[in-house]
Amino acid sequence: MKTYTPNYHIIIMLGLALLFSHYPAQASNPLPQTDKLQVVIALRPPNPNVEVSAQAEQIAQAQDTVISSVSPHDFKVTHRYHAVAGMVGEVTPQGLEALRRHPNVQAVDVDMPVQATLDRSAAFIRATEVWSQFGLTGQGVNVALLDTGVDLTHPDVVDNLVAQHCFNHATCLPDNTDESDNAQDEQGHGSHVAGIITSRGQVAPRGIAPDAGIVAVRVLNKFGSGWTSDVVKGIEWATAHRDSLNIRIMNLSLGGGSYDNICDQATANTILYAQAIQAAQQAGIIVFAASGNDGQPNGLMAPACVSGVVSVGNVYDVATPQYSWPTCSDTGIFADQVACSSNSGSQLDLLAPGTAIISVGLGGGRASMSGTSMATPHASAVAALLLQGKPNLTSADIEAILKESGVPVKDNRTDKITPRIDAFAAVNRVVTSTALFSGTIVLQGRANPSGVTIFASVQPCISATFTVPLARTDERGYFEVRGNQPYRCVQVMRVGYLSGQYAEPHGNLGTLTLLNGDINGDNLINILDIAKIASVYGGVGGDNIVTDLNADSKIDIFDLTLAANNYKKNGPLMDWK
Repeated sequence: MKTYTPNYHIIIMLGLALLFSHYPAQASNPLPQTDKLQVVIALRPPNPNVEVSAQAEQIAQAQDTVISSVSPHDFKVTHRYHAVAGMVGEVTPQGLEALRRHPNVQAVDVDMPVQATLDRSAAFIRATEVWSQFGLTGQGVNVALLDTGVDLTHPDVVDNLVAQHCFNHATCLPDNTDESDNAQDEQGHGSHVAGIITSRGQVAPRGIAPDAGIVAVRVLNKFGSGWTSDVVKGIEWATAHRDSLNIRIMNLSLGGGSYDNICDQATANTILYAQAIQAAQQAGIIVFAASGNDGQPNGLMAPACVSGVVSVGNVYDVATPQYSWPTCSDTGIFADQVACSSNSGSQLDLLAPGTAIISVGLGGGRASMSGTSMATPHASAVAALLLQGKPNLTSADIEAILKESGVPVKDNRTDKITPRIDAFAAVNRVVTSTALFSGTIVLQGRANPSGVTIFASVQPCISATFTVPLARTDERGYFEVRGNQPYRCVQVMRVGYLSGQYAEPHGNLGTLTLLNGDINGDNLINILDIAKIASVYGGVGGDNIVTDLNADSKIDIFDLTLAANNYKKNGPLMDWK
């Protein structure tokens, strides 16, 4: 059963996490009983088997039916969605009960109020290598940025601004309206996020995709305040303009609540998020969202928890003695350490740099910010590089490439391993349609050979060093490496196994079986490895337990036997078949 801790604020990930109040969930408590309450209404979804135009007509008919069933005194509609089965309005307690009883209404919730409380990172994720070796800068790819807007005159952003719009209750410039065509940033967060994606590098450091276009959709005001309904309006607007503005990517560095599972049906707010995001995905837009900064090891904010969204957490990109967040502190920090403030969970997809990131600031300057809001645009920008290199990539393709090419990083809070984006490794997979070499790895004692890391070097095997993974095996054990580098040596590695090598790789290398039992990772199976297994004999194993050699969730005589049979064998193994 899915559980969640409702938090009826959309939090801008401003780096230093902010404290905010909580509202009770509809599932356990009634909504606040005031004279007038602003709510979001999730309607029963339309028939998924009909055309989009027919779905829009069904939504409109359902809206009409619900509106006509409640007196104008008790229910005033403030917004009707077109592609999302929902509405926004103000209700009296009597109107609220009438809405809840209506058969066309799926859920009613408080409209979540919002309260605000790269020079180094580009090299860290190897974007600089993408620029120099492949000449890719995101040109021709546009990103919809839903945030506080952008600094419209900043020299690092102005040339890449494709379009702008605003949805923000009574605060859109220039006349404090609910909607306008002005996305001027008055807070700074959106400008900073935009700079991470596409800064030209004149004042602030160069963005990851410095020639990508930005479609700025302001949904948060100068205090960082807004509503879920505004964000959903922005998603719907960007989806409707997907073709005319060539929007391929959406960046949502905002969120609210804490959900330990997929949250599509948790509340009326998440239901509308899920419908809007699904429509965006169906239109060919990949959606990235920040996981949140509350230090939750097993809970993501919405909309990061919505199915299909690529959720992004935060890692450090440099070693430092200490870094303090409002909820926690990290010490003895190393590069690729997950920030203690970064929300995580089983549904977290990616990690990216997000601490002390220098980017665009208001007034034509630069600023430093931290948080998963800063990590998310790193991922969005790498997606832009991929799409420039191969425009016909689907959202599923992009997500798979980013995950498979990423550097595996373990969160010490949970031992969960999540890929940290590697721009060069990702782009290297799509710049050519021909694999330089491929092969298959078998893992002794295990049926699932996925997750073996493939490295390569331009140096001969005798002098090669291996640092950055180029590929990983799939569930069949298959891998391939693409690109134009003249590699001289391949190294394949999996924790707990002897490594393998192949000199002068070309074409299909064949199949190599990796022998298990190298518990301490010295590429030699000896008494120290056997002793380690014996020390935990009788314990519970699993896929992430190195001493469970046959992955049967038990550490027993079979594991000892496997290691003993490989006694004194050493790597790297080279007997490819």
